[in-house]
Amino acid sequence: MGRQIVLAAVVAGALMPMVLGVGCGNSSASLFNPAFINTVSGGAFPLTPGPGADFVMVRCVNETGQNAEFIVTIERNVVERDEDGDILTDDAGIAVTRPQRETVRLNTQIVAPANEAGVLFPCSESAINVVGLGKNLLPSDAAVFVGGTGGTPGFGVSAATVNPLSRLEDPSNFVCGDTVIFRAFRSQGVAGGVKLQSYLLPGAEQPTGFSGPSTFVSYQNFLESQIREDE
Repeated sequence: MGRQIVLAAVVAGALMPMVLGVGCGNSSASLFNPAFINTVSGGAFPLTPGPGADFVMVRCVNETGQNAEFIVTIERNVVERDEDGDILTDDAGIAVTRPQRETVRLNTQIVAPANEAGVLFPCSESAINVVGLGKNLLPSDAAVFVGGTGGTPGFGVSAATVNPLSRLEDPSNFVCGDTVIFRAFRSQGVAGGVKLQSYLLPGAEQPTGFSGPSTFVSYQNFLESQIREDE
């Protein structure tokens, strides 16, 4: 749990500028939206981890005109282990599992590119079943805190308008390799003047072959080169 949260913070702070910012070395490309470049030129760099990748990416976009903190939560089933670290099984020999949630707070600012942030959740060892906003994945949860300054969180925007994406309800909602996008934007006629939306970028549908670096592949290779903390 702790290791995954730390890695999530690293991704949000270091990997995302590479993924979403097109690349500091290409001044002409940086003038365009990454999705536009991928669509027109056939792929500058990946916007999703892609087929066969060991991550689900969650990307948060702040268009509120204020600082905003997104509360991103996933739920997965993890196997139960005994005191010796052995997997527990039931009478039929099937591994005993329990649901486990992981929450990451992503802070965004007003001006691009700091108005976007993202996190990669590993999904190789245990599949991710639910992706959503709010600590408890409930409609009553505060999904995004808007307008916070100096340690003050700002006002909370309810998660009621954005249902969590659940593979338990519909396996096609998302798969490993996809990107889930949560967008907060100004809207009249709603409480607080801020509305939330969610989108899905299927990893299987993005272009293949990129003129720029494949940042997800580089990051996955980096992780695979590291020695696990429990080894």
